[in-house]
Amino acid sequence: MKTTQEDDRQQVALTRFKAVSYIQEQVRNGVILAEALRTAAVCPWPDDAGRCYAARTLEDWYYAYQKDGFAALATQPRSDCGLSKAMDPATGQWFIEQVCQYPKVPVKVIYEHGQQEGKELPPLRTAYRYLKRRGYDQASLRRGRLETGPTKAFEAPHVNDLWMVDFSPGPKLRNDDGVISTQLCVLIDDCSRLIPFAAYYERENTQSFLHTLREAVLRRGVPLKLYTDQGKPFVNLHASVVCANLGIRLLHAKPYHSWSKGKCERVIYTIQTGFESALRLEGKQAHNLDDLNRRLSLWIQTVYHQRTHAAIKCRPESRYQEQLKRVRQLELDQDEVERLFYTRCDRTVRKDGTVRIDNRLYEVDLSLRTLRVQLRFDPFSFKRIEVWHQDRLVGLAKACNLHLNSQIHGGHHAER
Repeated sequence: MKTTQEDDRQQVALTRFKAVSYIQEQVRNGVILAEALRTAAVCPWPDDAGRCYAARTLEDWYYAYQKDGFAALATQPRSDCGLSKAMDPATGQWFIEQVCQYPKVPVKVIYEHGQQEGKELPPLRTAYRYLKRRGYDQASLRRGRLETGPTKAFEAPHVNDLWMVDFSPGPKLRNDDGVISTQLCVLIDDCSRLIPFAAYYERENTQSFLHTLREAVLRRGVPLKLYTDQGKPFVNLHASVVCANLGIRLLHAKPYHSWSKGKCERVIYTIQTGFESALRLEGKQAHNLDDLNRRLSLWIQTVYHQRTHAAIKCRPESRYQEQLKRVRQLELDQDEVERLFYTRCDRTVRKDGTVRIDNRLYEVDLSLRTLRVQLRFDPFSFKRIEVWHQDRLVGLAKACNLHLNSQIHGGHHAER
């Protein structure tokens, strides 16, 4: 039977231990150590070769065993084991980083690119051997070592430590106006698998995402982290500002790493097979978007949250309630919560007391002329546009009525 290197090292240690045991026995019987070593040196010890060992070597083993025990008798691996003499550590690390970043690019292309950038590289075959020893060769990459599947399974230790969010195409609704396509936006708590909020929308955009997030934090508290993909609804300044206002750390998955949000993908599949499939039954069809979301909310609360989840071995609602004291709630009224979801932009007020937002003019107080102000508002409704100067709310901006202003006689108007 073929033995491993570890087995060989243990066998060597056992042979040395027999010699050391013989020497210890002689010393216990009153023989001085030097005489015991000379006697042991002429004895062939039962290793593969039946060799004898020098007294000086036996002495080293004796003292090593006295100090550190049996483990000290095993042969130690070379300190430079696995290191390449032709490849310095910095260059080797560069090769590994390039292969990890571009797993589908051949090593030869990476090598030629490095030469073009002026890097001093060893022969190409040395690079191949170096990567193969560390598991970064093309065969490993083809098996999907770097491209598919997470490296380790994980679960957040507490509720609201980590939320995940994603969109998915929803059912089509038929009404008198035709067919409406829907988009499902769903949030899931990683620890409890609870759905803080989910809803269907007509579009997959930032407005839909932020509405889902606002409803979720009002119902289930504020998470520490929020994990998303690289979709446009999540990767923009407005979403980043909102999460910062709420004290949420916004994290984005790497491109083509959809498996890292596997729990979110799985709960979407559960909704599709458990809720959406039932809508095809006679009398179960939803007639409009409000009706569809009402049915979804009822299904989540009465079915999904109340049945035992296979991964956590308990009901999502139960695990969430067990750690309810750890949940950070928003101690704000409705208007204050709305302001947390405002976007912000800086503008310099014109001499006529106006600012421009999306090619529309808004009037502010004339005392702010030529000053740099910050506008905070809901970019989807523009119902309330707050004007801030030096971190103080100084008023509201209103839409500029050019026709009305033409009727007002000011000191700078032309003579009529």
